[in-house]
Amino acid sequence: MFDRRAFKRRARQTVKRHYILLVLLCAVAIFLGTEFSYVTSDAQAWYDLLTDQVTKVDVDGILLPWPSFINRALDDLLEGKPLADREETAARMKAMKEEEAANPMLGRQKGVLAAMMNSVSSGHLYATLGAAVNSIVRSGKAAAIIMILGGTFIYLAIWTFLRNVYQAILRRAILEVRTYDALPLNHLFHLKNVGCWVRASLTLLLSSVYEALWTLTLIGGYIKHYSYFLVPFIVSENPSIRPREAIKLSRQMMNGHKWQVFVMDLSFVGWYVLGFLTFGVVEVLWGIPYRTAAYAEFYAFAREETRAKGLEGAALLDDDRLFIPADPEALKERYKDILMREDIVDEDIVRLTPLKRFFARNFGIWLGTLTQKKIYSRQSGLRQQMKVGELEMNGKAYPARMNPRWNGARAALTGRVSYLTPCTVWTLVAVFFIFCMAGWVWEVSHHLITHGEIVNRGAMYGPWLPIYGSGVVMIAVLLYRLRSRPLLEAAAIVVLCGTVEYLTSYFMELARGMRWWDYTGYFLNLNGRISGEGLAMFTIGGMLAVYLLIPLIDSMLTHVKPRLLISVCVVLLICFTGDAIYSQIVPHVGSGITDDPEVAAGEGDLYRMC
Repeated sequence: MFDRRAFKRRARQTVKRHYILLVLLCAVAIFLGTEFSYVTSDAQAWYDLLTDQVTKVDVDGILLPWPSFINRALDDLLEGKPLADREETAARMKAMKEEEAANPMLGRQKGVLAAMMNSVSSGHLYATLGAAVNSIVRSGKAAAIIMILGGTFIYLAIWTFLRNVYQAILRRAILEVRTYDALPLNHLFHLKNVGCWVRASLTLLLSSVYEALWTLTLIGGYIKHYSYFLVPFIVSENPSIRPREAIKLSRQMMNGHKWQVFVMDLSFVGWYVLGFLTFGVVEVLWGIPYRTAAYAEFYAFAREETRAKGLEGAALLDDDRLFIPADPEALKERYKDILMREDIVDEDIVRLTPLKRFFARNFGIWLGTLTQKKIYSRQSGLRQQMKVGELEMNGKAYPARMNPRWNGARAALTGRVSYLTPCTVWTLVAVFFIFCMAGWVWEVSHHLITHGEIVNRGAMYGPWLPIYGSGVVMIAVLLYRLRSRPLLEAAAIVVLCGTVEYLTSYFMELARGMRWWDYTGYFLNLNGRISGEGLAMFTIGGMLAVYLLIPLIDSMLTHVKPRLLISVCVVLLICFTGDAIYSQIVPHVGSGITDDPEVAAGEGDLYRMC
């Protein structure tokens, strides 16, 4: 029987047991723009009110106070302006710049987070793309058009295969922690582990398209929202399900429950209001995790009801261990190889000198032979796999080996936990230059798209930006000991990157009298040297680097002859050192290179000297 209060009571218990984890997972959904984007809109509305961006609109002879973004929207409707009108867009941009001057720390004209907060009022993305295309076409830069089209394709791919699919990832995590005490890191990649990431992405894409089309009708969008409500949960349980089957099954499971779930939504209105009154803080810290956990309880109820009734497609809901823990004896039988191989992790197979062991264990720097590295890495991977396996075997975490779509090859103890593999010195040098150059390409491309011109970005003349490479290497080396604990790793990345970026900006300005970057106008910036967006991007990028990109690069470089790798690294180091010395003597400045307004305009003494 549908029992809303019981769902909410169990949801509160789940959130309390896994509070920090669920808050972080839901915060990622907000940052990616997957769900809960209204939180940033609420913050925007309050920002307008508190920074005196309130005007009065005459409605039927009555003067009412409205936030400026609502006023502009009313103007659009009354005057019949098209949404993409250039003059109106330019006026919005001007108003936003005036708003950010009132409070530079909470500025919201620049950056991805600012764009999220301005999603209602600015249309900044369309204005930027339009200006870029016009500039490119007039100058005949056909190659740049290809870059923009490629960027659009990449954006759509990211939305389909990451942002949208995160709905299922989040719900899978909540379903696991409602039953078990722990959520190992690799369980967040469940869709990949069972080989169904693409299928799950396409299913959620089709559901989103259907729902978007239904919104074109008067009330169809509201009804179909609840008809397709359980698709992300169904995909999280059975990602191999066909897209149309998932949608059909959701519709069947919601029959007779649409109104009940709607009323359940209304029962959270107090949390919505409290979240709005607190700039969205309460929503992030409690409301969103609480509601999502309550919906997970409803899904568990609807699943059991569907199976009990024997409805068509009920057999597709087959991951029973996601809801009911397995028998301890069955777990021991499935994980018996864990008990048989405990002796492997007791002692180090590779004998290292105290110095080599110190660098390998604390910094992930390998000073031994490549053969020793391979054996050491395999043993470290076995230790990590057995640590997770013991959690699953003891019933503290979801038993991945009992998933209907898991196979023996994926479940075997291979020791191939790549993110724990230490890197040689030359691999770290290669990683440094790869990320330096990737950062340079990103900055140049971003400036081309937003300003329509190619500028050699950075404080040096070569195709590299040292802050990207040094940041990744510092994260990889200094935080290596935390790599087996992802939450601590992420927190440490925020502290490390924020400290390094702030000090780098400070001392570069102190030494040269100018800034190469300025975050004034970015959301949550500190003296324009660091910003909330920058730290968020460093954290996400750092996590991707240490858990995915660096292991991939290290694996690829193992197939390169050591002599060739060393030769290339030495040549790059010589060129980089020469560039560093030359750029100290003749600084690389100019329009589009530095954020210092005088230098960029050619008015600074240093610029004239060059």
